[in-house]
Amino acid sequence: MTAASDETMLEHQLLLDIFDLPVSFHRCLVPICGSVTAALLLSHAIGTTQEAEAGHFADPERDIVDGWFTLSQDQWTRETGLSRWEQETARRLLRQAGLLAERREGMPARVWFKVDKTAIAQALQQQAQTNAARAKAARPP
Repeated sequence: MTAASDETMLEHQLLLDIFDLPVSFHRCLVPICGSVTAALLLSHAIGTTQEAEAGHFADPERDIVDGWFTLSQDQWTRETGLSRWEQETARRLLRQAGLLAERREGMPARVWFKVDKTAIAQALQQQAQTNAARAKAARPP
């Protein structure tokens, strides 16, 4: 290989590294979660739960039992890009809103998470009603 082709290969690899898998979230969760960061974390938790329920949960680093799953802080960071502090703040907001349950178990202790689908559905329904009422009130007579 020539120096030019080595440089081109490096540029291609750099682009592949930069444009890793995108991290996306459900925009409708922002108002019920209280922040974009919490909505991102909850979206990822919902996706993880859906993967497990569909039987597509082949990651040996993850466990799931009766809807409860575990991800380490490093795994959350790798998969969402959220720092430790962003994760902790988002988790606190989600616990307070009743949208994500947590428990610590085992030795060494691991944090287990469970998405509360009913609470999310109720919060989204209430948000939709609030949005409809605001839209109705904003209409001219």
